[in-house]
Amino acid sequence: MEYLVLLAVLPILFIAFYRLQIARHVEDLPTSPIGAAAQGLVEIKARTVDLNSRPLLVPRLGIPCVWFRYEIENRDQNNGKVMVDARESIDRFYVADSSGICAVDPLRAEVHPKKNKQIQDGSSVYKLSWIGIDDSIYILGWLHTLHPRPKIDDKIHDYSSTKSKIETVVKRYGHLKEKLDRITRAPYPAIPYIISTHYEHTLVNKLKRQAKYWFIGFFATLLVIFLIIENWQSLF
Repeated sequence: MEYLVLLAVLPILFIAFYRLQIARHVEDLPTSPIGAAAQGLVEIKARTVDLNSRPLLVPRLGIPCVWFRYEIENRDQNNGKVMVDARESIDRFYVADSSGICAVDPLRAEVHPKKNKQIQDGSSVYKLSWIGIDDSIYILGWLHTLHPRPKIDDKIHDYSSTKSKIETVVKRYGHLKEKLDRITRAPYPAIPYIISTHYEHTLVNKLKRQAKYWFIGFFATLLVIFLIIENWQSLF
């Protein structure tokens, strides 16, 4: 019986270790400039840029953005909550540093946006999150090149995200939208895909905190189940 209980709660432990593994990836993987990033798992720190003639708009707010998520909850008189709608944009967007520019496909990414807003409209509550244009962004994902990478004159090692340098890169290569490097989810299981507008240390702390809660949940669930088994056996 004890072994069956352990098997039942093992998924919680796996999730806890996976969250901790993601935090360690974020901590340990060195940041690469876009123009010199290797194929495969990369860490990119850049800024979002607008290459679309019609940018996305945050629902209900009308703010230009590159990504958004919204949830709509209905609340009754007893303050009960019912989710009635939820949506997350999957449109490709673009990021740049002073060494290059690349595309990002956010489909199936774990996104941690800094910008959030909640709007009350009668009995409905709108929860909005978004990534704006010209926002600092952190990406841990799988980079691959579809075409030969365009060369630039700037020195690759100097890739600090200053606005003037990024604007220069966008003007030079922003028209090559379909020939840019692309960041997506890895084609292999258990490889993380993280997009965040938080500072890196804030993201690491958040991921470790999530792992801690899953560990606590594992041991708490294990304890409760064994207590139930003990009490159940004592009745017979």
